[in-house]
Parts: sequence; C-alpha cells; structure tokens
Amino acid sequence: MFYLWHEEFDVKHPKFRIVKYQKDLGMQQYAVYESLQNVINQSFSYPEYNHYFLLDDSRFHFFRFDIFKELDRPFTIDDINEITHERLNYLKEITKEELLFTNVDSIFVNWEPQKYLIGAQGQIFFRLYLIYINRDTLLEFNKHYGNLFSHKHLKIFPESFRTISFLKRKLERDSFLLLYIKESYCKVVAIEDGFYKRIEHINFGINFLMQMYKDNQIVKYRYKTSEEIDANPLAKNLVLDNINFYVEYLCKWLDDLKLTNKDIFIISPIIKNWNFMDCFNKKYTTYHNKYIVPFHSSNQLEMFGKQWEPGDMDTLIFLNGSWIKKELLGEE
Repeated sequence: MFYLWHEEFDVKHPKFRIVKYQKDLGMQQYAVYESLQNVINQSFSYPEYNHYFLLDDSRFHFFRFDIFKELDRPFTIDDINEITHERLNYLKEITKEELLFTNVDSIFVNWEPQKYLIGAQGQIFFRLYLIYINRDTLLEFNKHYGNLFSHKHLKIFPESFRTISFLKRKLERDSFLLLYIKESYCKVVAIEDGFYKRIEHINFGINFLMQMYKDNQIVKYRYKTSEEIDANPLAKNLVLDNINFYVEYLCKWLDDLKLTNKDIFIISPIIKNWNFMDCFNKKYTTYHNKYIVPFHSSNQLEMFGKQWEPGDMDTLIFLNGSWIKKELLGEE
C-alpha cells in the first residue's frame, strides 16, 4: 500500500496530485489544494502506508562527479563508499544542505558499457550523483517525522529525476530541455551531459494564456480542433494572435536564458492545444533549428489500465519503477 504525493509547486495556491494504492481497492487518483506542511501531516496519519513524495526540483541541489579508476582487482563496495565519502567532504565547503541520496550511472569498464560497477576490473569510469534536499524542506518533514532519514517507508525525489533517467536510457538523449508549462508558472530543466545544468521558473503559466482568451471571449476555443477553429475566421485570428503573443514571450524567456540551443521535451496539459504546439514549434525552430517534442506517452510504459493526462508523465514514469510496478501489477 502506498501514497504518491506529487507537488504542483505554487506559493499562492499549493496543490498536490495524489495516487493512492490499496491491494483490495486498486489505484485512486485525486488532487488536494494543500501546502506541503499539511500534506506531510496527512501522510504522518497513515504510518501503515509507504509514502513517496515527488517535489519540485527547486527544493533540491544536484552534484555530479565523473570518476575514473584503474584497478588490477575487482571494484568493491568499500571503493564506492570511499569515493563517495571523499566527494561528500569536498561538498561540505560548497553546500550546507542535507544529502538525500546518491546514484551511479554511465558505467564503462575497459571502455565497454556495463550495468554493474561492483566486481568490475581494469579501466573503470562512472558518474556519481549526489542529490541534496534544502534545509527548509527538510525541516518541514522533520517537524512531523523527527528524523526523516529514520523512516524507511518515506521516500523523497525531485519530480523530474526519474523522467530524466527514462529519457536518457530509453531515448539515449544526454542534452535537452524539459519544459513544464503548468497552470500558474513555467519551469525549464536544462540537462547537459545527462545531468541537471540549470533550473528556472517564471510566473507565466497556462492561466496567463487563458486570461487572454477570456479577455477576447474565445475561451471555448481552448481545445477545439483546427477544423472547428478554421470554421470561424474571426475566432481563428484571435486565437492565433493570443497564442503567438504567449509563444513570443516564452521563447524570449528561453533565449534570454541562452537555452534555445537544445531540443525540448514538453510536459503539460497545453500540448492538447494543437494551435499552440504548431506556433511554438515554428517560433522555437527559428533560433537554432531545434524542435519540440510533446512528451505525453510511451509504448515502453505500463499504463496500469488508466487514462493519464499529458501533465502526468513524472508520476507515470515513477510508478513504472521496478518495485512499485510489481506491486501495482500484483507481482510481488
């Protein structure tokens, strides 16, 4: 049994999308408009459940180290512990936040890709990732749980972490932008060499575009097909004018951040708006001839018999993690 608490970060109107799973009742999906503190309090009331939190990436700090070793003996647990300890000591001079978890990937042994590090021998290369949680967020959990790290049924992850790993593994992409267009804000996560390079927010979400639709009395055309919009030339012009204004501003923001030289994977309900996607693609390609991919499904993901919204990809990919997937499919 578990709860998955997925944060829709918004200072004024906090929201969590929740997946609750019970073996006898199956999976339930719903949303609550509550602060992180209130949601943590709710989770504390259900100690018999596992609790997984997908929190906004801004609550974390990310570090990566490229490690090269040449050994004439098998690589051991003691080796990885020693390497990790050295990097942790180094980071004490850089960050005062708290280590949340570590991860290893991009393993090469004698220049050949490998799945496992332990037991490797010869010329060894791998990437070591250290993910820290900021102290303010940690304190929110510790107010209820005491020491967060003493509760094995409680796990916290950056919302995009599993999604980025999925794109790296399945699509073999190492550099790209992950763009979230949410109700009240946009967030861009720049990935370079397979890891977090930059995370930026702007208060320029779907609600901004919808307000323009309302001001011009074209709200009903939000998700109309292109054929339906074409049938009303006046409405079509207004729709395209509003979308182009929004797209111009969005692209300018990305260009000011010097991020328009990468392809974009977009996670958002707005991808259902065909006119938006067409205008966004046309404008974005004028910078460095890069393109935009609406990331809303994959034939490599188990759907668990549910219909998922375009904004649910982080949740869906997380649920496809091996141990949770087995639980949901009754394969424990």
